[in-house]
Amino acid sequence: MEDIVRAYQKEAIKNAVIFLASERYVKTENLVEENYKKNTELQAKYSTFDDYKNHLQLPNKLFANIDLATGTGKSYVIYGIAQIMLGLDLVDKVLVLCPSLTIEDGLMEKFNGLSGDARLNKSIPTEAKYKNPSIVDANVTVKNGSICVENIHAVYETTGSSIVDSFKGQGERVLVLNDESHHIFNKIAGNTAEANGLKRWKEFLLNPDFNFKYICLLYTSPSPRD
Repeated sequence: MEDIVRAYQKEAIKNAVIFLASERYVKTENLVEENYKKNTELQAKYSTFDDYKNHLQLPNKLFANIDLATGTGKSYVIYGIAQIMLGLDLVDKVLVLCPSLTIEDGLMEKFNGLSGDARLNKSIPTEAKYKNPSIVDANVTVKNGSICVENIHAVYETTGSSIVDSFKGQGERVLVLNDESHHIFNKIAGNTAEANGLKRWKEFLLNPDFNFKYICLLYTSPSPRD
């Protein structure tokens, strides 16, 4: 079972990095148009490409959805994508957003463990731009070569957060990885702090002040045994 999990992890990391780094697509609309021209079912559903394109949730971004079953090591996949994109010098910083403090704490713990893993560090090529990224949150300035883990609600705080200072105007060289983010495209009921924060998650990703280019949305789907 462990070998199967590792295979899925590697496949997800490899596919995500190739998509983001290959320069085959400047933005996701390029891939969407390519698929539309080949897919008769899409053509039947949408009379024109523009009609299909208007349904994209994150226009003018190079973004991908990564759907992983429960127990397949999503945290490792997030860290792997971040580490490789930094190592290849495609981005200077990585921002990992999640929906709650509980998930933030869990990611910080796992990422610090991976960052300090001697075997993993030994496998990183010597020519990598950043071999051992710093793991931080938005309570400090996010410097180049860092992976910043933060819950989405803190992004909107004006006190104690370095999000604006660290990322404003730098989005072309920032990778944004969104953990458990499937709900950001859904209508969210309620007026709690959590609900309001989730409603603004998509708004943050599209904010022209940041102009993020590279975006991955990671979901957890139920495993076959669930």
